[in-house]
Amino acid sequence: MPGLAFVAFCVLSSMNRTVKIGLIVAAIPVAAIVAGLVWIATLIAADKYKWSWLEVPIRYRLTLSVEVGGVAYTSSTVAQVTYQEMPAWQVINGPGIASLYQGQAGILKLGDGRMICLLLNADNLVPGEHYGVPGLADRLLSIRGSLTGPKQKWSIITASNALTVTGTSDIPIGLLPPMIALDDPADPSSAHLFDPEHPERSLGLGARFLGAQIGVTNDPVSHDIEKVFPWLTDPSLPQRLSKPGDPFLRENQGRPLYKAFFY
Repeated sequence: MPGLAFVAFCVLSSMNRTVKIGLIVAAIPVAAIVAGLVWIATLIAADKYKWSWLEVPIRYRLTLSVEVGGVAYTSSTVAQVTYQEMPAWQVINGPGIASLYQGQAGILKLGDGRMICLLLNADNLVPGEHYGVPGLADRLLSIRGSLTGPKQKWSIITASNALTVTGTSDIPIGLLPPMIALDDPADPSSAHLFDPEHPERSLGLGARFLGAQIGVTNDPVSHDIEKVFPWLTDPSLPQRLSKPGDPFLRENQGRPLYKAFFY
């Protein structure tokens, strides 16, 4: 009998070890899943609450000038770019840096009621390479004491160097954001492409494009463009403003004008 008890004890002990090992093996994937869920929740919370993010807002003034009928007209708009930089441990896709644009189109009112708009957030409106405010600042303004103006080797402005951005620069025609002319500001279907190299096509003989500039400013961001163009908030008008037959589509290879381009 004692021998049988010993054998039974050994069998039970062996079963206990087997069970323990089985539990440990089964617990490993469960623990991995739990750890993964905790990590995902941490990333979501870090993104929501911007843990350890670096954010630097910089304001830029964009100025536009033309001459019509011997009279010079100048107007400007102020936009803000918030440069963000995320800690490396939060980055899943991308480099962990961003530049967020806030602003509205520059509006230049002419004496006869027509308007010219500098569309700062419409990079894909017209064929070719065009730059919004962040791209213009990268290429034209002083960063850490560099010279202003077009650069063969330009630096990207990020949250880590944004506070060093200074200066004002002319914007070369080749870098200008898209522009439009509105014959009747109350009617978006009256829009035409504005060509700074041939302003007479939109403004008549003798019209001249006097240039555009970008510079750092502390002035408040421009707003209330809807007071100038109420149709931007008119729910009866769709986002796509251009309709078949509008001159804008003929001039722009069929590419339409959207409300979003004015913000």
